[in-house]
Amino acid sequence: MGISYYYDLGLLWYVQIATFKLRFVVMTSQRQLAAIMFTDISGFSAMMQDDESHAREVLQRHRSVLEQTHKSLGGNVLQYIGDGTLSIFNSAVAAVECAVAMQVELRQAPYVPLRIGIHTGDITYDENGAFGDGVNVSSRVERLCLPGAVYITEKVYDDIKNHAWLDAIRLGKFRLHNINSSIDLYAISSKDLTIPITEDLAALPEFAEQSPVSTETSNRKKGVAFVLALLFGILGVHRFYLGQRGKGIAYLAVFGVGLAAVIEGEALIMIVMAILGFVDAVLLLAMPQMEFDRKYNQITTKVRQKKVPKRRRAEHPDFSRRARSKPSPLITYLKKGMKSLSAGRYQEAIKWFDKVLDLDQQNKEAHYYLACCFSLIKEEENAFVHLSLAVKNGFADFERIKQDINLYFLRAQPTYEAFVKNGYKLMKALPEPQPDLLSTDRFDPSVLDKIELLGDKLEKGELSDAEFQLEKQKILRGEG
Repeated sequence: MGISYYYDLGLLWYVQIATFKLRFVVMTSQRQLAAIMFTDISGFSAMMQDDESHAREVLQRHRSVLEQTHKSLGGNVLQYIGDGTLSIFNSAVAAVECAVAMQVELRQAPYVPLRIGIHTGDITYDENGAFGDGVNVSSRVERLCLPGAVYITEKVYDDIKNHAWLDAIRLGKFRLHNINSSIDLYAISSKDLTIPITEDLAALPEFAEQSPVSTETSNRKKGVAFVLALLFGILGVHRFYLGQRGKGIAYLAVFGVGLAAVIEGEALIMIVMAILGFVDAVLLLAMPQMEFDRKYNQITTKVRQKKVPKRRRAEHPDFSRRARSKPSPLITYLKKGMKSLSAGRYQEAIKWFDKVLDLDQQNKEAHYYLACCFSLIKEEENAFVHLSLAVKNGFADFERIKQDINLYFLRAQPTYEAFVKNGYKLMKALPEPQPDLLSTDRFDPSVLDKIELLGDKLEKGELSDAEFQLEKQKILRGEG
């Protein structure tokens, strides 16, 4: 038996062991449709550099709250990934309820700036990790999320939209990295959770949908639509009422064909149309009010620019050199600052907003976001100063100041209420200085002698410190 024999024997054993391991992994891996949640602490790396003990306290609090809420709502934590986690739920509603409960609890000190993303999809997991498109999507959604917020995909929204205690607003379509198609995202607005504003969305490169020029809100009534469908559904009148002109015209066209068929003695088409109208009426009656409003009471209109002939582009203002110029440095710095703030890089964000103020000292947005940054890094004095300057220079969204999670630390300070009552102006730290009593003509030289006698009594133990201060004040007021 030569060396080749032992080599072949060892190779055979290796193949058998590898095959056994592969079978074991396949047998122990699980695949299921689940609500997938990713969480991550915003700016944790910077937090570790600034104050490691505080960062560890924040991390421990995050995991403690996460485990407690998951246990109560049936969640299964699959992985701890540094300062983030991956978990799954059998119900999208339970996942969102858990996320909301976590964010509400984590507002308390020590505040944890947590981002949460939720998506519903297939997931395969074993002891080595989790895999699947659902995992990728939920991870990308979490990265777009603001601290203190919960972002969900349209799939999750479809599962929770009929639950009155869970509210959400649509953010628009986003392009997610390595995901083929754009995905509609929503932000949970229940319990005063953080929701983004237009500037926050514009700072994200993944935002794919152009903002509408104008939005009109109609006031269609579900009851009216039901009656129209029940009585005149055969004509499609309810479709015109709901703003669906194309479908309404189609109903009328089919009605015309059916009427001609009735004249010829064939009533089948009219019977089918009557049944369709009745079915529409039943569906409208059963539809929840929230879904009815979402479908039929939101009309978004976009203004389309007219095409300009090539020969006239030179003199057209939209194609002037000024229109083709790059964004101003002020806008660029502001967007970079908001992007850094969203990513948890607070010191970096402060530098960008300071650059904005170098160009415009009265920029209310820069002052407001600086107040947020300083609140997040717990620099109370600077946060108060910049919030005061923001309001002074025209920032008037006081409801946002009350709810912005980035200002939570500032609102928790004992002087905050007095600051608000004072019109968001800084309180004077000390009273106005009084004139020097020794420099006035009214000063009586005997006062010093009296105070000196009090000092002697204090040294001898005849007076306590409190009694000495009290008697001294009386002498200064001319009462002693």
